[in-house]
Amino acid sequence: MIEIKEILLRISKGQTKRTIRRDLGMHGITLNKYLDVATSLGIDLTIIDLESITDELCYSIKMAAGPVKDKEIAPRDILLLPHKDKIEAYLKQDLTKTKIISLLGRQGIAVSEASFYRFLKAHLSSHMGKGITVRLPECQPGQYAQADFGRMGKIWDATARRKRFAWVFIVTLVYSRLMFVYLTFKQDFRAVIDGCEQSWKYFGGITDIVIFDNLKPVVDESDRYNPKINKIFLEYAQHRGFIIDPTNSGHAKGKDHASYCTSPLRLIF
Repeated sequence: MIEIKEILLRISKGQTKRTIRRDLGMHGITLNKYLDVATSLGIDLTIIDLESITDELCYSIKMAAGPVKDKEIAPRDILLLPHKDKIEAYLKQDLTKTKIISLLGRQGIAVSEASFYRFLKAHLSSHMGKGITVRLPECQPGQYAQADFGRMGKIWDATARRKRFAWVFIVTLVYSRLMFVYLTFKQDFRAVIDGCEQSWKYFGGITDIVIFDNLKPVVDESDRYNPKINKIFLEYAQHRGFIIDPTNSGHAKGKDHASYCTSPLRLIF
């Protein structure tokens, strides 16, 4: 049900099915099955909003959709597995991923960049390098916020009656660069929730997407293509109506969403 709610939330934010499949690591057949069931239940996916995405609706979709297969063979595997040896030979020649995709295309093997990277991760992970740079799209006001912890020095804690290392939970609006700083002595789940809540009050609204730098209370397991989000925090994000976008672990080039954006927050309260 959490997965179905996340799909509907992303649909309400205007995300494409391709983006949803990529971000959730979901097979297209499964995604289409849920969306088709929702439509058959009378849900207009073009005007669905947060208030209408209830637990009762998600449960109805789940029951009507029936069981989902644990393992689906991805279309990219059907397309690329017969050419695995050829792809590995290209990689051993130190050809770039973009060049290999181009060579495959000339042979009538059309595959997207994202699907090719997922194939490498699943079947040729030893050749996955860290030099992959993907241009991030232009953002709109109120679309993105970035959130991360920063360490401060020791300050006096009146409750503990001693000096302790303090942390700041920083939330920054990507478009305008307006920043909110929340002081805390811990980097736990409560600190992240409190920091988010205070930032929404400060900004006067909630962005569509929040980019988290793989914070432990948010991301249970970081992964370039299929990160595992903490279930409790995911439910909080769904309640508040924003999408979690974890950064790529150990990949600094994938973190600067702000480099393409430079203006006021679009209020969505």
